[in-house]
Amino acid sequence: MGATVWSQQAPSQQNGFTLQVTSQLVVLDVVVTNKKGENVRHLTKDDFAVYEDKTPQPVSNFEEHLPPPDNAAPVAIQSTADLDRLEPQAPVSILVLDELTSKFEDLAFARYSLKKYLDTQGDVLAQPTMLIAANYDNIAVLRDYTTSKQEIEAALEHHMANYGALLMRGHSQSWAGTAIGAALGLLHGVAQATQGHPGHKNMIWIGRGFPSIDMTQVPGDQVQALDDALSDCTSLLRNARVTLYSIDPAGLSAEPPAQDENGMEIDPFGGQVDFDTMAVATGGRAMHGRNDVDAMIAATVRDGASFYTLSYRPVSDRPAAKPFRNIRVVMRDKSLQASAREGYFTTPPKVEPWADPKGKPSSQLVADLGIAGSSWLVYDGVPLRVERDPADADRFILHLAGSALTVQGDEAGKANAEVTVMLLSFDRRGKLLRKHATVVALHVDHADQPLDLSQTIATAPPAARVRVVVRDNKSGKVGADNFFLVDRKTISDPTGINRK
Repeated sequence: MGATVWSQQAPSQQNGFTLQVTSQLVVLDVVVTNKKGENVRHLTKDDFAVYEDKTPQPVSNFEEHLPPPDNAAPVAIQSTADLDRLEPQAPVSILVLDELTSKFEDLAFARYSLKKYLDTQGDVLAQPTMLIAANYDNIAVLRDYTTSKQEIEAALEHHMANYGALLMRGHSQSWAGTAIGAALGLLHGVAQATQGHPGHKNMIWIGRGFPSIDMTQVPGDQVQALDDALSDCTSLLRNARVTLYSIDPAGLSAEPPAQDENGMEIDPFGGQVDFDTMAVATGGRAMHGRNDVDAMIAATVRDGASFYTLSYRPVSDRPAAKPFRNIRVVMRDKSLQASAREGYFTTPPKVEPWADPKGKPSSQLVADLGIAGSSWLVYDGVPLRVERDPADADRFILHLAGSALTVQGDEAGKANAEVTVMLLSFDRRGKLLRKHATVVALHVDHADQPLDLSQTIATAPPAARVRVVVRDNKSGKVGADNFFLVDRKTISDPTGINRK
């Protein structure tokens, strides 16, 4: 039952598309603090100077983001669908409980600190907040986006850590590799899941992340693969406007990444690689060895509510072959500190064809579908809505936002898009019953008409939930959602504690 059944469908005559345009615009979310660590507001474009590889860059767009006034009526959010519909530009917080490498006592302290932080908040949270747990098996969604403090507290209280995974901890190279792979898989999944929401996202990772690794000690045949995985994951996070903050109450900070004689960072993954490097590379911070974790959580949430967005179009007087472009944001007032992502890779993350020349599904496609299919996380990279065909209980109609797909013209002058659709069914305890993947080619004519696809999977008991995943094979963007065959409150699947 666990094997994926692959098939291909002929091109559909359904309509709806938009052409995707590549822009050279670099967008930066910048947090500015004073010497006391307080967020500084009401600055202007002239207060900032931006450099790319030491070359000044003219800022073309500038915007300040502030939290809503205290007397503003809050917008109630209870799901990703609510967020996309009611607050599409809102900054959000994604809280991650690290069950990959944290010790038992550290996990207990992390939960205590998160509860302590929530105790200081009002009944309605200032930002839509998601709570997830990172473990070796999947992305466990404890609570989808909500502005209800009570819902986050209830999810935290009812969650039991994946202690079986924690027993894997050790000091072997295989364990370290497994931990890095699991952490990158979660980061990759969250980036893909949230890229359809244009607002800024602060991911607050409470725990140790993955163990540090010296790239000079990695076997030569693995260096490029690891470097590509780190670079691609970081680029996905940046492109999705995810800023990673690492809060490790027990650990010690690692050595800072290598810099040149002017204090400009060289490729962040060129030497010692650790979770702190990932955080700083996305514009976040890494905090260690402090007892006031609740205060650190509060500070990172504030960073996500009070920041500036700057953008520029890079000048072209630098070597085109240079893989990493360093970015430095400098404040005119030297008493202020700016935090932003440290640069970008000139080569975008690769999107492989869905199949190799022999017709075998590519490893990238299999990984994307595997990560998206194994959790309850709602992906909005390709927005979709799922409904059951009233005439056939095993047939589901997938309503896609065609404007999110990549469309290309063929030799006949027709516009085409290509997606992979996967359906999975699970019982109440989260056991996989069936899965089926189909590559669908679409002929499209207009930009405004949505796309409807029909897919079938057996839903007879004990099936309780159907997971739907749609991947744009050109861009790699993913949409995913769940359809519940039973009352979701009766489901005890540990990957989806959320009962809403």
